[in-house]
Amino acid sequence: MHDDELARLGPLAGTLGTGARVYHAGFVVPDLDEAMAVLGPVLGVTFGPAVELPFTTLETPRGSRDVRLRLAYSTRPAHVELIASAPGTLWDFDDERRGHHLGVWTDDIGGEADRLDRLGMARLWWVRGPDGELVFSYHDTPYGFYIELVNDAFRAGLAESFRAADPSLVPGREVDDA
Repeated sequence: MHDDELARLGPLAGTLGTGARVYHAGFVVPDLDEAMAVLGPVLGVTFGPAVELPFTTLETPRGSRDVRLRLAYSTRPAHVELIASAPGTLWDFDDERRGHHLGVWTDDIGGEADRLDRLGMARLWWVRGPDGELVFSYHDTPYGFYIELVNDAFRAGLAESFRAADPSLVPGREVDDA
């Protein structure tokens, strides 16, 4: 990736590169402000300000609908978009199509799992390694998706796996999109 491409992509460049099309995972939540306040510290991210989209009339196969959409994005990759529930629309929390999980790195899965348990995000499934330490755990959230805690020790191996699968991620080695 060239310097001008980095400048154009800004904070998205670190995970996306020039050819990537995905930039966030979006989740509908029942209360946007509360979800931002709880999930920010849980995920270790900062959410930008909640914004209301300037357009309110959306089209559907059944005709136009007026919808107030409020949302916020986390400021750093991987980007998480939280969307306030808009009853009776595609963004209705009761729809139950909200996503599956967000993976969160931690160097102390046991401690972080205990913290999530105390926050009311119950530990549902987990795996222990040969040493008895947690390798990963899944926690329920009140937002219609799970939080997966993943051992930070796997981060370097995952990064190496990504580089092997996508040579353009190796610094100084450009690969054409041809």
